[in-house]
Amino acid sequence: MTELWIARPLWMGLLGGATAQTIKLLSFLLLEKQINYRRLVETDGAPNMHSAAFAALAVSVAQMQGIGSLEFAVAACFGALVTVDMWNVKRAASRQAETVDLILKRLRPNVPTRDRRPLSYTVLDVLTGTTLGLALGLIVR
Repeated sequence: MTELWIARPLWMGLLGGATAQTIKLLSFLLLEKQINYRRLVETDGAPNMHSAAFAALAVSVAQMQGIGSLEFAVAACFGALVTVDMWNVKRAASRQAETVDLILKRLRPNVPTRDRRPLSYTVLDVLTGTTLGLALGLIVR
């Protein structure tokens, strides 16, 4: 059990994700003047939680094992794959939601539909998340 407490890459990954979610909560508070606790569990928006977590994890592994290590290669590749896959899943879900809305509008044209936020990540979301994770990994030693 003590190994879990000294597993720095694990804690850095968690810190990266938690920091990204906290930034989203605080930015919503500043912009909308209200607290939306759902922002702590919603993964869309900037900074992207997945890319922040995996960038912090990869930097931590690189610092502990070296940039040429197998562990760093696995962490970096896994992080890139997860981020790209989540990007594609969100984009597909967004397209599906648009299609369902279109079908509902055609079947019931007089029934109002609710406005939806786009579900997919933007390049800015992923870049800010990656930058946040890299910065946390370099700052927190």
